[in-house]
Amino acid sequence: MPVAEIAAALTSLKSAADLAKALIDIRDASQVRAVAIDLQTQILSALGSAIEAREAYTAQIDRIRDLEAEVTRLKEWGSEKEKYELKTIGFGALAYMLKQGMRGTEPPHWLCPNCYTQGKKSFFQTTGAHMGHRTYYACTTCGSKVALDGAPHWID
Repeated sequence: MPVAEIAAALTSLKSAADLAKALIDIRDASQVRAVAIDLQTQILSALGSAIEAREAYTAQIDRIRDLEAEVTRLKEWGSEKEKYELKTIGFGALAYMLKQGMRGTEPPHWLCPNCYTQGKKSFFQTTGAHMGHRTYYACTTCGSKVALDGAPHWID
């Protein structure tokens, strides 16, 4: 074989090798793109999961804060409700009244039994309505009403 033909064959083989490498590079680039797309999908999924986890964590923190506030409120109400006792205030009506020994500087007052059992300190106040000697009182929260003869008084 003449040298020129060998050189041409070698040049053709080198070109074929370069084309094969280019085809491999093209094939690898598409694989890289496919892997990159998969990787981006996984990263986005992980990011979405992290966001969901953060939202769940925030919701749990809010729930814990709410529960702690409720525990504090219940403890405070537990202490407060110990100051009261259920009494008849007239005509079969009942109200929670401040115990004699707990009055201190607080004026005598009545709490609505409906609200009291729900953990609320709600006062009976006069409605201003009178019928004969009876005066009507209503709860400032739930609107429960009682009628008494004359002024409020403690009945033991």
